[in-house]
Amino acid sequence: MNVRRFCSVPCLSSCLVFILVLALGTALAQDKSPNPVRPVEPQSYRSGLKSIIIPSPTADLSEIGPDYRVLMESMVPNTNRLLAAFLTAEDSANLRSGVSKGFPRYALVENLRRAEFIDVDAESFKQVSDGMATQFGAALNASTKDLEEELNRKLKAMRGTDTAMTLDKPIQLGAFFSKPNACSFGVIQPISAAGISVKMVAGVTVLRVQNRLLYAYVYSVYKDEDSVQWVRKTSQQWADAILNANQQ
Repeated sequence: MNVRRFCSVPCLSSCLVFILVLALGTALAQDKSPNPVRPVEPQSYRSGLKSIIIPSPTADLSEIGPDYRVLMESMVPNTNRLLAAFLTAEDSANLRSGVSKGFPRYALVENLRRAEFIDVDAESFKQVSDGMATQFGAALNASTKDLEEELNRKLKAMRGTDTAMTLDKPIQLGAFFSKPNACSFGVIQPISAAGISVKMVAGVTVLRVQNRLLYAYVYSVYKDEDSVQWVRKTSQQWADAILNANQQ
């Protein structure tokens, strides 16, 4: 089985499209999180026929639940399915009350619909890891225009306006880490629209969990190197937590 195709544009476009739909609000939001709260017990989520445990990425990011997760599914490409979305308590409250405000930090877990029922062994996951390394090379720059067009189509459909967003050249951060069942890469994406500019840091992690492919995304508004280090550290700790929670 050739699984290399499962790590191409859809996993990255999922990352960027969701960032971009929220970019205007995020640019105006203050990067301020509430005091950490006690993390809830990890929940399980369905991926095909598998029940996969996904802990929260940090103590102050909690899963928003199925009712409000539906609101965010429209921001995910049709090729993907959103399994879990993690926000701070403040951002969850804003989402529930309809307040138009971006998310300075958040995290998502998705899978590819066409791969939900496919078993991925260690050798196949190595193909995925190699494909990710290629994608976050020249292919990343080549796909930016397609992502920009997809974003603006979605934005017009959601808002009924022609307000366009522009993606500048992404700043690639290279590999965050690589291990037998997880690999992660980072990127900074500059975005501009309506006279507002913002940079988002994204950590894109692919995991092999119970022989299934999962994509875990960690995002932060970029302020300085500390923003990158937070995304890198959170991505690695979250990957370890997910893998440990699903040991068989």
